[in-house]
Amino acid sequence: MHIQSFLLPQWKWFVDYANVGNRIWLAWDDNAIDVHILDLGEQFIHCRVTNRADNEIVIITVIYGASEVSGRRALWNSLQTLAPQCTDVPWLVGGDFNAVREINEVCGVSGDIRIAMEDFNNSIQEAGLLPMPMQGEWYTWHNCSTSTRSLWKRLDRILFNDRWLAQFPTSSYHSLTPRTSDHSPLVLFGDSQHHNNGGMFRFDNYPTLSPDFIPSVQNIWQHEVIGVPMYAVTHKLKALKPVFRQQRRNKGDLSHNVQLAKGFLEEAQNLVSSDRQNELFEHCCRFVYAKAVKIEQIMLQQRAKMQWMKGGDQCSRVFFRKIAQRRAARRILQINDENGSTHAEPEEVIHEFVSYYQNLLGGNRRQTLVDITYLRPWARHIITNEETSQLCLPFTPEDVKNAVFDISEDKAPGPDGYSSGFFKAAWPVVGTEVTRAILNFFTTGKLLKQVN
Repeated sequence: MHIQSFLLPQWKWFVDYANVGNRIWLAWDDNAIDVHILDLGEQFIHCRVTNRADNEIVIITVIYGASEVSGRRALWNSLQTLAPQCTDVPWLVGGDFNAVREINEVCGVSGDIRIAMEDFNNSIQEAGLLPMPMQGEWYTWHNCSTSTRSLWKRLDRILFNDRWLAQFPTSSYHSLTPRTSDHSPLVLFGDSQHHNNGGMFRFDNYPTLSPDFIPSVQNIWQHEVIGVPMYAVTHKLKALKPVFRQQRRNKGDLSHNVQLAKGFLEEAQNLVSSDRQNELFEHCCRFVYAKAVKIEQIMLQQRAKMQWMKGGDQCSRVFFRKIAQRRAARRILQINDENGSTHAEPEEVIHEFVSYYQNLLGGNRRQTLVDITYLRPWARHIITNEETSQLCLPFTPEDVKNAVFDISEDKAPGPDGYSSGFFKAAWPVVGTEVTRAILNFFTTGKLLKQVN
């Protein structure tokens, strides 16, 4: 307590003497941020940090790894357990891991660390963590020996998930020169003025269950936007993103909400066992718990579709060789024009390619969506004239709606961040304008060009 009052007397402190034996100290300015401890282990403190100025939430896990390889495996398992809870929020993991990732992070005589490195790297990969860019001292720990047994290691580091990277793309940390300690202090830097408005937007389907969903969409959709139909739609969808971001922040941690609702339900059941008059309260708690579980389930099902394929994440020589082979196979070495002439020169290939799509999207052929006899001359002997005429028919509004509603609701959102679940739930409001925009695009080729 004397040290705490001397260092930062006006700040709040958290030190878990009981569980971790006074290994990790947390201190924060309560006027600027709010810190809530979510989980506690012998080698970590897992907390939610809220910026009081804008209510932005991040998750921070402070690490003090065990000195033994067997002891650190419990820490690696804990990180993999915590990772699914942080998929939708910026997550930072930092501290003294007491482990290295590569041989070049050790200088001096050391034992066999290959198993320890493999365990550490596997844990980082399974948890979906990335190394944050660093500056300063490469080795963050020294055994303070001046003899031939002098040993330097990089034991301290900061990791983050992809959500942190999206929201704070300029984040980095500086490893300072050690002073009184044998470890280097780590200082985190990040330019909050350049973050990407809360990270990449991805619509979660669970807000569609809220009674505020349709009114929120209607509030934005009723505004008139000057421009071609597709421009108006994309402009309104962009205006909706801050609304849904705020609704997601208001919901908080969905998994944490489930645990709270479960606790209330168990308490209500205990009250009913002693007094049957509390059955109504128990019924309400059961309803709240079921709703919280359903919302979490919708979120988890959708997030499962967003995870990268593990095989594709492997930065192996075989993986990149396959990518190079695909790129080589997709190169266009020659092209035939509408008259059947072959062009092999790169400039001619580019010219014919551009001319074709200019004609397709903006020329006389723009009234038909697909013309197989023009796009695929080699397929004329496979497709009959009747089939070709059917394929050339334009889309109808009902075709557009059926195409949207045929997409699974738990499918991951598209590049614009919106899922099929959003369009299905909001179709009574957005359906007419979205359909008009799609039909207009395919008949005129105009996408985002604004009308003067």
